[in-house]
Amino acid sequence: MFFGKRDKDVRLTEKQYKELTSSMTKKERRDFDRRQDQLRCDREDDRLDAWLDFEDEMDDK
Repeated sequence: MFFGKRDKDVRLTEKQYKELTSSMTKKERRDFDRRQDQLRCDREDDRLDAWLDFEDEMDDK
């Protein structure tokens, strides 16, 4: 679960997730899930970029 901050990755149990999303409408839930997926992809891209930068720095030495 991501809440918009790059350094904030919160893990929820299935029960906690259901409590969080149970009061949402279908549209809100769909938007919420889409946003979570986007944040997850952004974070993975950042990790990949950091790794590639690290490898470039090591090659330069």
